[in-house]
Amino acid sequence: MIKIEQIKRNWIWHHQNSIKLRKIKSVLYSLCFLTIISCNSSLSSEKIEDIALIGADIKITQNPTDSKDSWMTVNLFDKQRKIIRNDSVKIIVNNVETVLSHRQGLYYTDESEYYIEAVAVNQMYTVEIKLTDGKIYFLGSIHVLSEENIENIACDEQGDLNKDTVIRWKDLINIDEMTIHTSTLLKNSNTKDKNYSSRDVIVKKIGSNGEYIISKSGYFDSQSTVAGFQLKFTATRFGELNPKLLENSNISITTAIEKNINLEKEE
Repeated sequence: MIKIEQIKRNWIWHHQNSIKLRKIKSVLYSLCFLTIISCNSSLSSEKIEDIALIGADIKITQNPTDSKDSWMTVNLFDKQRKIIRNDSVKIIVNNVETVLSHRQGLYYTDESEYYIEAVAVNQMYTVEIKLTDGKIYFLGSIHVLSEENIENIACDEQGDLNKDTVIRWKDLINIDEMTIHTSTLLKNSNTKDKNYSSRDVIVKKIGSNGEYIISKSGYFDSQSTVAGFQLKFTATRFGELNPKLLENSNISITTAIEKNINLEKEE
């Protein structure tokens, strides 16, 4: 069971990273605000009766332990890569029709998209589109990922600064990539005011069975001490698309297993 102090540390780590991300997003939103009229395609308010006029970016995220628990986003774009947000266009997933989900972002930006979850699925997702004239076209299809056993990834939840960190995995089916985020405690911290930072992210392709060791010699440097690791084991697969769609169209399915290792001493 995760202890309260570890939860607090993980929250601080994620909170600091989210602040950085929000600053970056704020700049991007500001730039979009200056050109808000051009962010949306003219096809958002016109009739669309030709599948060759559009592209589609279809992303499915699957629960690693339950293949029937998933959610999907679909974004349509034109030949200038401008987003199409047309209420007269419908997306159909495994015979279930859905409409454009409207959402307003920061600075009045339009972040509307097709969002679908809890779609009945057996082995395959089939995505179709109903254009403004009512005609239905195939967009793409993709197989579901195999379910994974989280217990097949082993590491100590509470690490030790005096020992190497050992990560082991076995019998993974689709998982083929491991990402390691390192959180560090800056040496100018004190018990009441802790300052955290992060190091470069490690991304490593992996097989179904393996081991990865992080040497204790790398825990310390002149500026900081490693506070913990956030591990993410992921799988991404790509499916079949309608060849009439615009270039850069895409359909993918992703799953991820996350683990956390804490190296800070209990107080």
